[in-house]
Amino acid sequence: MKKVMHMHSNIFDSTHQREIKSTDNVFGKFLTNEGLYDEIEITEDNIFELADLIGGHVKLDVYCPKCKENRVFSGECIPYYWYDDHEQEIYRKPLEDEITSWQYLHNMHQPNGGGENQPWTWTNKSIEDDTRLMAFKFVCTMDDTHHLDYIVLTYGNKMKKIGQYPSVADLSFPELKEYRKVMSKDDEKELKRAIGLYASGIGIGSYVYLRRIFERIIVTASHKAISDGKIKAEDFGGARVNEKIKMLSDYLPKALVHNEAFYGIVSKGIHELSEEECIEYFPIMKSFIMMILRQWEKMRKDEEEEKQLSVALGSIAAKIKK
Repeated sequence: MKKVMHMHSNIFDSTHQREIKSTDNVFGKFLTNEGLYDEIEITEDNIFELADLIGGHVKLDVYCPKCKENRVFSGECIPYYWYDDHEQEIYRKPLEDEITSWQYLHNMHQPNGGGENQPWTWTNKSIEDDTRLMAFKFVCTMDDTHHLDYIVLTYGNKMKKIGQYPSVADLSFPELKEYRKVMSKDDEKELKRAIGLYASGIGIGSYVYLRRIFERIIVTASHKAISDGKIKAEDFGGARVNEKIKMLSDYLPKALVHNEAFYGIVSKGIHELSEEECIEYFPIMKSFIMMILRQWEKMRKDEEEEKQLSVALGSIAAKIKK
């Protein structure tokens, strides 16, 4: 029996052209931003973006733990194999082609025997096994030994993320180094725990740590305001959270001052929201904390630069007087 593996062309390859969405791909964002066991629906509107991902066309801009810098990662094509009994040959082609061909056939709207069209599906019987469990492999464009891998499970028209390496936490932790001058060791430790819990599918527990970080930011700002004589400790201690934020408006990042609803959301998450709701909202809550840290770091740098310039100007003024 002869077994030859070679590429096989498809009649739809040249007759149907589409614009490839290599960046800002909805499934690429799903893989990078969502935690384990999160799901995304596959629809007629995004099916070709999924085909782009499966075809290896999608690029991800994420932190590379080995380069220790943000890098662009390029996706690899997932192949499809089948054995032709008549030709006694093994054929290989991009799995992407089978998916797009199925969509083009479905969109021809040719009812069989005058019956109704079948419900839309993104895959067909011949490739069900190949698309049930898929591994998406990405390679760092600066060093092809640096990898980023995701595993997904599909059922019906749903895709669930069930594996990732490096983890969400591994990819998120390095950026915290930029803010070590404005966040305490406890802040960094608890933010890591929050991200780690979210990556493991634990929503409510992650909110506990987010709230602690938020509360600690307010307390830190209050110490400076009290030291400057802007507020009194006894007034601050008896105030509600929203009142404290207003009292510290000159000492807190503007993002925090203008979005005091954050505290209410994390508190409600701990006491009332479901695990699923907490996990759904976590990326936004984490991004908000990171924005606060960025703005606070900018405030620190501006203040430091102002002090340095004041000293330099004072030195020049003293020399001129002489």
